Amino acid sequence: MQSKIVITNDFDKLKIELFERYPINQLRFFEAEEFLLENTHEVIKEAYIAEKDPKMLVLMAQSYRTEAQNSLLKIIEEPPKNIYFTIATKSKNLLLQTIRSRLISQNLLKPRAKNVLKLDLKHLDLAEIYSFLEKIANDEKGDNFGKNELKTLISDIVLTAIDLGFKFSQDELEYFYKLVSLAELNAKSPQLLTPLLLCILQKGKP
Repeated sequence: MQSKIVITNDFDKLKIELFERYPINQLRFFEAEEFLLENTHEVIKEAYIAEKDPKMLVLMAQSYRTEAQNSLLKIIEEPPKNIYFTIATKSKNLLLQTIRSRLISQNLLKPRAKNVLKLDLKHLDLAEIYSFLEKIANDEKGDNFGKNELKTLISDIVLTAIDLGFKFSQDELEYFYKLVSLAELNAKSPQLLTPLLLCILQKGKP
C-alpha cells in the first residue's frame, strides 16, 4: 500500500479497482459532496483504531474545505502504524499545496506519459537512462515539456516502480516527493530524473 492523491472523474471505477486490489476488510471509504471538518474527524478517528494489517482510508469528494484539509495534515505526515490514505479528487488544484506536497499524485484522467511506457524499469541500464534523458531534454527545448509534465512524469515513474514491486525506504519516498516540489520550482529534468532513475537502477530487478 502507498498513500497518494488520485485524480479521477470516475470515483466508482476507482472503488472497483481498489476492491480488486485490496481485501475488503482493509478498505474504509469516506465519501461526501463537500468534505467538511466533521468528515475529517471521522477519518482521524478511524485512523487511530489499531490494526495488525494495512488499512487504506479512501477519501472521495467533489470538493474539500480548507479547514478539513488543514486538519488532515498532521495525520498524513505522521500516520499511525499500518494506515495509508487515498485522496480522490477531480482536480489536484482542489487540494492545498501543503497536502499536494506530502503525497505522490496518480493522474487517471489521461494515460500515463508515453515516455514512461517506453522506459523498461525492470531492465533499466545506463544507456537506456541516457537515451531517455536526452529525449526529455529535446522535448524541453521544443517547448513540448514543461514543469507540469515533469511533475506528472516523476510521479508516474515512482508509482510504476512501486507497482512493479520495487521497495523504497521512507527516506527515499520523501526524497521523491521533494523532486516533485522542485519541479514546481522549474528545476530542469536532468537534475530531477537522473537521481530518481539511478536509484531505481541500483535497486536491481524487483
